[in-house]
Amino acid sequence: MFNSEQEMSVVFEKFLKENFGNSYMKECKGLFGIPDFVYYDKNDDRTELIAFELKLKDWKQAIKQAFRYKSFSNISYVVIPSVGVHIAVKNIELFKKYNIGLAGFNSLREFEILFKPKSELPYSHNLNDKILQSFKTSKKRTKNIKNLVSQE
Repeated sequence: MFNSEQEMSVVFEKFLKENFGNSYMKECKGLFGIPDFVYYDKNDDRTELIAFELKLKDWKQAIKQAFRYKSFSNISYVVIPSVGVHIAVKNIELFKKYNIGLAGFNSLREFEILFKPKSELPYSHNLNDKILQSFKTSKKRTKNIKNLVSQE
């Protein structure tokens, strides 16, 4: 169990680096909210953005924030400690309705996806373009992105 969101964030960052590469930004400001992490996957023709909102308990607040992040990202996830994620799972239909991913995470860096969203176009072209400018010159490469996106 995590004692704080900061502690959870530190462990989650290590998880991101190990499993998906280091192509992410932490706490991006100047957007519609401040996501804990924005992971980016650059291809030849486009860049996919995945926003992560980490919360210890308040899944309702997290889903509101994750929905806002869809203004600039293709995919948005709520990540809750594994020990408490069962409460959010009882409301999985909301995550499905709004196409927001839900995952449980623990201090052993075990990440369990309970709902995997589909990639969508961001709601705001301007906000999407604003964050893409931050990644424009990055040479960082990603791995395993398909694990986060529904292929249905």
